[in-house]
Amino acid sequence: MKALVIYGTRYGNTQKIAEAIGDGLKPAFAVEVLPIDGVSPAQVTAADLLVIGGPTEAHGITPALKAFVDGMSFALDGKPVAAFDTRVGIARIFSGSAAAGIEAHMRRAGARVIAGEGSFIVKGKQPELEPGELDRAQAWGRDLAARIRSLATVPAR
Repeated sequence: MKALVIYGTRYGNTQKIAEAIGDGLKPAFAVEVLPIDGVSPAQVTAADLLVIGGPTEAHGITPALKAFVDGMSFALDGKPVAAFDTRVGIARIFSGSAAAGIEAHMRRAGARVIAGEGSFIVKGKQPELEPGELDRAQAWGRDLAARIRSLATVPAR
């Protein structure tokens, strides 16, 4: 099975989280971790699991990520997906969530969201990941892999 982890990033933190999620998925999937500008429609179509994330900016999804997800909507119908973001460590009502926006766009395109969005925390004026966030991202990836395995064992109706 193939998993594709796609990310947008501004400071490199979201890329680090994407790579950690990919590491968590590796026991169950052949994993590719790619920036949004390095992904082809064929790669999205071929993936058995799609994980997309980006930084939270202006309380939501960046315009580049929104355009990417909307542009790939043809390949999302029925595909298992998950969304993640990086955001500042304040209450979500104040920071917003790119993952929520990504998930909403994928859901509208017919994707099957298999997990609640993952938010990973950055701090400081020169954003850096909070301690432990890479480990948490890897564990989130392992959880996604377990969810896919459990979906595969559920008999079709």
